[in-house]
Amino acid sequence: MPKRSCPALDPARLARGLLCLALLGVAAAQVEPPGAQPANQPAGKSPHWAFQNPVRPAVPSVQHAERIYNDIDGFIEAALEEHGLSLGPEAERATLLRRVSLDLTGLPPTPAELAAFLADAAPDAYERMVERYLASPHYGERWGKYWLDAAGYADSNGYFSADSDRPLAYRYRDYVVHSLNEDKPYDRFVREQLAGDELAGYDPDGDLLPEQRELLIATHFLRNAPDGTGESDGNPDEVRTDRCTVLEGNLQNTMSCLLGITIQCCRCHDHKFEPITQQEYYRLQAIFYPVYCPDRWLKPNERVVTVGTRSERQERQRRIERHNRQIKALEGSLESVAGPLREQLAEERLKGVEAAKRGAVLKAFATPNDKRSAEDQALLKEFEEPLRISQDDVAKRFPEYAALGDSIRRAIAEREKERPPALEQIAALVESDPNPPAHHVLLRGQHNAPGPEVEPGVPSALSAPGDPFAIQSPAPGKATGRRSAWARWVTSPRNALFARVIVNRIWQHHFGAGLVATPDNLGQSGARPSHPALVDYMATELVARNWSLKAVHRLILSSAAYRQSSALGEDAFRVDPENRLLWRFPPRRLDAEAMRDAMLAVSGELDPRMGGPYVAARQTAEGSVEVDENVAGARRRSLYLQQRRTQVVTLLELFDAPSIVTNCTARNSSTVPLQSLALLNSAFALRRAAAFADRLARDAGPDADLRIHQAFLLACGRSPTTPEFAAAQGFLTRQRALYATESNGEPRAWTDFCQMLLASNPFLYVE
Repeated sequence: MPKRSCPALDPARLARGLLCLALLGVAAAQVEPPGAQPANQPAGKSPHWAFQNPVRPAVPSVQHAERIYNDIDGFIEAALEEHGLSLGPEAERATLLRRVSLDLTGLPPTPAELAAFLADAAPDAYERMVERYLASPHYGERWGKYWLDAAGYADSNGYFSADSDRPLAYRYRDYVVHSLNEDKPYDRFVREQLAGDELAGYDPDGDLLPEQRELLIATHFLRNAPDGTGESDGNPDEVRTDRCTVLEGNLQNTMSCLLGITIQCCRCHDHKFEPITQQEYYRLQAIFYPVYCPDRWLKPNERVVTVGTRSERQERQRRIERHNRQIKALEGSLESVAGPLREQLAEERLKGVEAAKRGAVLKAFATPNDKRSAEDQALLKEFEEPLRISQDDVAKRFPEYAALGDSIRRAIAEREKERPPALEQIAALVESDPNPPAHHVLLRGQHNAPGPEVEPGVPSALSAPGDPFAIQSPAPGKATGRRSAWARWVTSPRNALFARVIVNRIWQHHFGAGLVATPDNLGQSGARPSHPALVDYMATELVARNWSLKAVHRLILSSAAYRQSSALGEDAFRVDPENRLLWRFPPRRLDAEAMRDAMLAVSGELDPRMGGPYVAARQTAEGSVEVDENVAGARRRSLYLQQRRTQVVTLLELFDAPSIVTNCTARNSSTVPLQSLALLNSAFALRRAAAFADRLARDAGPDADLRIHQAFLLACGRSPTTPEFAAAQGFLTRQRALYATESNGEPRAWTDFCQMLLASNPFLYVE
């Protein structure tokens, strides 16, 4: 028999087949034994730089020491000198003031602040100016928004178009703002968010005292992922998938926000790039499984705790129940009178119906809904129109009932005024089950395919020697202690990623890009750091300075690198066109929230109130999402506008505000025609321009030249240049001529000028 020859393999088909095998995770069900070397971490190979404990590096020596203000500059200048470059000259004082003010508070400096800083000749004038902005309550609002984005915060639950409300989430937003303003040590700040209930010793059957309140609010960090389980339906597999997705989303948020590592692909198989196995992924899930177990599920509106002692909660509940019984009794008394009258009116309306049938219909009509037979339903449907009897119909037919009804309704309204106020409630994540069910690896990530059991744990590649993940139950019988152990492990000074991630993110928000350009991925698949030693220096500085985030800001803002001019150097540009070496300060456009807030500040309309429930947004008939200018709080900072996942305020969305589906550690910065059109035509921009013009009239009086100077001071943080001043005068002259026949021509000309200034680069960009 002749031998069969194998057909030649098509290389393209082979490549597709290998790709399919990789994507399907054929080895997903093969769980590695504890301590096994990850498949993508060959034995003997040095760990990735970000997985090694940061060690404080020596500050490099440089040739041009005259440009060095602090240690940061040593690292920046040394890298520049390797390429024949050097730090640039310092920016003008007005430029520095505006840069610092917008960076730290998200608001432009006032003319008074500018005048005071320019007049301050003391050697430490700049440092004291920085301190004033760090002490401003607006600092927490500005940097709180960065944290909330990275944590995945939203005022809605997500889950497709349902996207239901999270009415109590704002307390977590306010907790973040308050914590940053008081410069709470970063390690403590994070521990509270990961395990606040355990740190507070929360007992669902005990007292929840005011001093425990903040710790419970902090745990909302672990509720920030979308959670549509209050709306999900379908078969049991679909419901289970929705629940598992909440656990997966919160774990992903946590790892991205705190440790800057991608893990989501480990749900199905060992990570293709990072030294994290599928088993280790499910060990991480097991830490949160006691509160996110699909078989013992709580919907979002059920994850609420009430502040107060146990006796206070019981007494308040007793009073509310008694009040509800009284209201129900009054409503019942009204119905007991209305019922027979309604039946009499029905009989009158059916008087033309044959007697036997009329009797059957009236009997069905008097029968409670839940006891009506199919025959009853059919009869009532046949006579649906005459039997449609409202309270008003009864009142018109029986005047004595109308008087009685009014009396009872007044009594109900009076009783409602006396309703006992509910105790404060907190949307929190609390654990009260000391014996949660076992967790399992899910084979190929399928929620209905459990594999081997796993214990809580952390990836071995991210664990430093002498820094184990060790569970110590804080209160036997009340909690498992898993999240307390997790919080200690994450925030340990020995954790390789924790401090690096946050200092890189702070750097990113000051310079437009991090030292590692992928702030949510410091792993092997992320970008290489532009200045590796500087990342480690700043991480060790954060720990040495008692985890003070404000200390990191001081360090960055006092550096020559930050205080550079943004002027373009042609020679440096040829060597480093992307400015990764930081030979100048990188100019950048205001982000969406800062732009909106700055427009309100410049126009004199900004509502400075802090905290509290969000200001609701609405979708118009045209499909845009806006805040009604007539509602209370419409001119508050953007931080306090409703952060709905599926309906981002249109003006903010146009300027790249994110839709928080998961979380956002870095935004794209686009330049598209719709942005300019919005600044020219949106109702928001037109109102701000008109208010800005009114402010100029109040502040500068009728003198046009003074108004122009004041306008530039407010909008651009400086006086106009000679060409700018001439252009402004020419623009106003042309606009006055255009409106010469109109009674309001002068105000319109100034409104147009103000609108153009708010749409200009000097206003929209930080230099």
